Amino acid sequence: MSSRPRFIMAQISHETNTFSPIRTGLEHFASRGLFRGDEITRVFAGTRTPLGGFMEVARRAQAELVPVLSASATPSGIVRKDTYQGFKEELLDGIRAAGRIDGILLALHGAMVVEGIQDAEGDLLSAVREVTGQAVPVMCTLDYHANLSDVMVASTDALFGYDTYPHVDGYERGVECAENLLAMLAGCLRPTSAVCRPPLIPAIVCARTGWGPVVDLLSEARKYEAMEGVVNVSVYGGFPYADIHDAGMAFYATTNNRPALAQEIASRLSEKAFSLRHHFRKELVPVEEAVRRAMLATCTPVVLADVGDNTGGGASGDGTAILRALLDLKATGAAVAIITDPEVVAMASVAGPGATISTRLGGKTDDLHGEPLPVTARVRVLSDGSFVHKGPMSRGLRGNMGKTAVLVVDGVEVVVTERRLQPVDPEVFRAVGIEPLDRKILVVKSSVHYRAAYEPLAQEIIEVDGPGLSSANLGKFVFRHIRRPIFPLDPI
Repeated sequence: MSSRPRFIMAQISHETNTFSPIRTGLEHFASRGLFRGDEITRVFAGTRTPLGGFMEVARRAQAELVPVLSASATPSGIVRKDTYQGFKEELLDGIRAAGRIDGILLALHGAMVVEGIQDAEGDLLSAVREVTGQAVPVMCTLDYHANLSDVMVASTDALFGYDTYPHVDGYERGVECAENLLAMLAGCLRPTSAVCRPPLIPAIVCARTGWGPVVDLLSEARKYEAMEGVVNVSVYGGFPYADIHDAGMAFYATTNNRPALAQEIASRLSEKAFSLRHHFRKELVPVEEAVRRAMLATCTPVVLADVGDNTGGGASGDGTAILRALLDLKATGAAVAIITDPEVVAMASVAGPGATISTRLGGKTDDLHGEPLPVTARVRVLSDGSFVHKGPMSRGLRGNMGKTAVLVVDGVEVVVTERRLQPVDPEVFRAVGIEPLDRKILVVKSSVHYRAAYEPLAQEIIEVDGPGLSSANLGKFVFRHIRRPIFPLDPI
């Protein structure tokens, strides 16, 4: 191109657990991350995120980015239609008002569900395509847990899914996406893509990219990517807690003008995944047994992963099952991150550091994560809950737990927060004066993401089979919209 390339840049991201009672509105996006215009550049420049990747490629290529909108919310229930429509129109208006544009760079999730719209990303991308027409390339990064639809594929020139879970390659996928957009504009790339979805819907803890059958599938994908004419091969684990038609695993391939090859790759990977379906099973440890094992450990710290109450999977984050077991079994040297309970944080804030409060902690969002726990606790620390991610995930990005209190209950430290947040980074503990390496037991409400930063410091990790909306036992959920039959819900 003779003139400086000019790209729209935007992000709209939500992973929707349709079983959650929390309806996701504008306030949920505002509390986690809602930025517009040049503010997006200030927030994401230098971060290990897809937007950070877009900006780095644009800097190197001397391309102009037009940042429109960045909206993300902690995974929760169905997104309110008025909230989604507002974001959608804001993006479309930004594209229309931008004047000359040479391409669209989007960072989406792929598992957002809106009131009345199962395939929210498909709806959004098709609307973007209507505005841009076919002449303007549209490329997009997606989360590994995207529920990939035909509409999403048809409405874009290429999609680039995360290759890792924990998601530590968002920046790299942003770079890959932007570089391929430049290649397309230079006439070096004519992308042709295909998708194939096997009847397979693994629980998220069983689809970790460093464990089990996904290792083999990713190895095959990398071999295909090394072939001449193959641009990208993505393995999508899918998001099983979104009860929609297209939920589940998917395999996506992009080639340089070789559509038959793209279809062949996607189909072969899909067939291989289905042949490995019985390997997508994992036995987790019951709550009391997990706590006893951690108490007996001689090499510490031991991480207890509260898989069922993973806020990153849309669970409430206020489950009490593991904390109750710690107290009942009189565990020592334990710290819990986190229990979300704004009422208790407010009470602690009024009482002040050093005060003792009696209250009912957690278990207030629904009846699926344990009963509220009667406690008498000492308020050790009060905090604004702000920290900066220093681990492999989202490094450099600021996190915010909202008003936060550290309560000490019979010797167990509990980080109680105003906002729901997955504690993927040990900075969640350090920000409130708890050094993880000095504790015997660390409880983190996370299914897999915690591993990126906690594996280097943990002497042992125990995946706990606690209750909640991110349970590994999908048989606990009543599905009404997914394709059937599908494994492991059906004997196929």
